[in-house]
Amino acid sequence: MFPPRKKFAPSKSTVYVSNLPFGLTNNDLHQIFGQFGKIGRVTLVKDKDRKSKGIAFILFVTTEDALKCVSAMNRTQLSDRTIKCSMAKDNGRAPEFIRRREYKDKSRCYECGEEGHLSYNCSQNSLGDREKPKKKKLKGKDAVQAPTRLRTRGGKRKKRTASTNDS
Repeated sequence: MFPPRKKFAPSKSTVYVSNLPFGLTNNDLHQIFGQFGKIGRVTLVKDKDRKSKGIAFILFVTTEDALKCVSAMNRTQLSDRTIKCSMAKDNGRAPEFIRRREYKDKSRCYECGEEGHLSYNCSQNSLGDREKPKKKKLKGKDAVQAPTRLRTRGGKRKKRTASTNDS
């Protein structure tokens, strides 16, 4: 009836990319490698100062897409650098790096490390903006979207606005 779903295989569908230009961001990598298939996650390896080390892990949803990417992108030129792509090998240390790093200085962009802007419209993004995620539609006929909270009709809390004040 339905075609079989392809399994999400993180250890077998991750591409290791090295010798990347240091100015690339996660959004840039998503645009470059997204042409080979659906991407689950892009991880750009950075040092403590949030500067790129020129290494990334691209997690594809399917192994076939990852293999297609490796065969097409290995030893190709990207901004005057020859990048190398291969299937990532599991060294058993992946859980150490899965957690998101906490940065003490919240005023710096977590993409490029520069001050004065944050990631989504990063000025270092050389390939343009990536489409923002769409808001999820609410399920159920009684659900309403409040400016700050999700409430159902008839809920006890109400956000006070100028139009609801009687005084």
